[in-house]
Amino acid sequence: MFDIGGNVLQKCNVCKNQFQWKELLFSIWASYKPIECNQCGKRHAINFVSKFIVSFLIIVPAVVFGLMIAPAQGLSKPVTFGLIVLMAFVISLFLPLFVKYEYKQR
Repeated sequence: MFDIGGNVLQKCNVCKNQFQWKELLFSIWASYKPIECNQCGKRHAINFVSKFIVSFLIIVPAVVFGLMIAPAQGLSKPVTFGLIVLMAFVISLFLPLFVKYEYKQR
């Protein structure tokens, strides 16, 4: 996932072409839709550990904020919900840096 050149995004497991941030993000937003390499056409699917990481990084902050921080600050339920949605969106923007895709032969 990380290399000496500073590239942190996933690369194709077959041809080493680097995926684009938006491809990875839209894949996550589309319920982990597989990504097809633009160079070699091989299809990559998100691995199980990455699915767990995505869920953990979205759910845990939302639960902590919704059950502990928001009530302590006296925030209303609609405001709390809106902030949780905003927080989940912002967190999702960083998820392409953490996910790992694997080539799946058909």
